[in-house]
Amino acid sequence: MDSVKDKVYAVTGMGGIGRSVAKILYTNGAYVSLADKNPDFLKNALSELDPSAQSPSPRILTTVLDISNSAAVTDWIKNTTTHFGRLDGAANMAAAIGPNHGVGKLIDTSDEEWDLLIGVNLTGMMYCLRAEIRAIMETAGGKGSIVNAASIQGLRGFANHAAYSASKHGVVGLSRSVAKEVGEGIRINVVAP
Repeated sequence: MDSVKDKVYAVTGMGGIGRSVAKILYTNGAYVSLADKNPDFLKNALSELDPSAQSPSPRILTTVLDISNSAAVTDWIKNTTTHFGRLDGAANMAAAIGPNHGVGKLIDTSDEEWDLLIGVNLTGMMYCLRAEIRAIMETAGGKGSIVNAASIQGLRGFANHAAYSASKHGVVGLSRSVAKEVGEGIRINVVAP
């Protein structure tokens, strides 16, 4: 893991996989900019990464962030590069599952639930990816690595998960397309737990 030492990573989703990714990066010497919509998730991640709560580590920046807000994502990444001087990579792990995850048929899916899942899981992912790529190109010489969280449901359809599955299929397609655009310098990968 020496490859992450002294590099800067933006990580979303402190309520789950993102927090584990942040811990691995931080433990191996990386600087991390953590973002989540839930301030308690950020607080828990900060205390887990830096148990000496009286003096937060200069290697950690935290931001309360709704990734479905384009301007807020842009500001987060700008603040990250201003604070640390660069961005070398990212782990985009934030997602929403919706109130009817696994129990609601498409015919019962409300417009609000559809908009939430597409807005966070796909559009929010695009906002993060776009801002991160720009920052890596501007501050790290166009060399970096980004990992996006999809889902097994982004590779196979599941009954009673249409909106979530569609959003995660979109993440796979978005990641594959963008990887072909920036693949010479920035690796784009997808995990599908």
